[in-house]
Amino acid sequence: MATLRAIQNRIKSTGNIKQITKAMEAVSAVKMRKSEQTALSARPFAISGLEILRHLLSAPTINHESFFSPPLMKKYKTGPRCFIIIASDKGLAGSFNSNVLKKTLSTIKEKNFNPEEIEFITIGKKSTDAVRRKGLNIIKSFSGAGDYTSIEETAEIVNFIQDGFKGGNWRSVRIIYTNFLSALKQEVLVRKILPFHTHTFEEIIREIIPQKGRYANVPNTISDKEIVNTDYIFEPDTKEIIENLLPELLAVEIYHTILEANASEHSSRMIAMKSASDSAGELIDTLTIKFNNARQAAITKELIEITAGKEALNNAN
Repeated sequence: MATLRAIQNRIKSTGNIKQITKAMEAVSAVKMRKSEQTALSARPFAISGLEILRHLLSAPTINHESFFSPPLMKKYKTGPRCFIIIASDKGLAGSFNSNVLKKTLSTIKEKNFNPEEIEFITIGKKSTDAVRRKGLNIIKSFSGAGDYTSIEETAEIVNFIQDGFKGGNWRSVRIIYTNFLSALKQEVLVRKILPFHTHTFEEIIREIIPQKGRYANVPNTISDKEIVNTDYIFEPDTKEIIENLLPELLAVEIYHTILEANASEHSSRMIAMKSASDSAGELIDTLTIKFNNARQAAITKELIEITAGKEALNNAN
């Protein structure tokens, strides 16, 4: 049986671990809510940009000039595909990172893609390590996105993706990220973001509203109504506005997916730390019972020895 001191040391060390996991749980909860709130606050801009793009694409000047193809909406028939994988820089987040890699590999298999014809952009150290272990082709890695709160912080990522697609480096770009549904539920999604399509953008904006929680009742103002062709006067002209608007919408699209992944990461870590805290508490209870039993056994042994000694002295007399 373990000594009383050894059991006491285990109870103390487990208690210290519980304090750490409790603190990490609280920090993750705050960061999760911050990511949710930031995503929702940027949503009206995204919706307005989407409505403007719909009006522009439905303008008669665009419909009649079928030769016009914005660079970010151009369809390439050849070239490698690009996968953007968003994971975290840190661990202790449950199955958050492993689920992203599983979804990536299953997508490649389902689509019957040749892994050698896919170029990977990784966001987060864990995604970089996982993709490298699989021997896949990483062309660019980014880190530090786990606490991004402004769209300016994603500019380097957006510019690299945008310039690569405009340069014809890839026929398509897919982004794999974890969508935040609620504090207890997240879902790994695959979205084809380039060539740019309004439906993909609309899906990402709509999914910003979580299914449960304090932000679940935010009104959904995305309109599914058919756009009525109205005669607008655009300045400088429709083509130039579209070519300038699309990069902004792509930036918002990538920004929102990163925010969703961040909220999901912090939620996963919060749940993992809560589970660890609960397990530590249960272990402390078990060790406390074990300590009490050991102490009682030691006291009983001492009483038996005292009684035996007294009996021996009495018999000697």
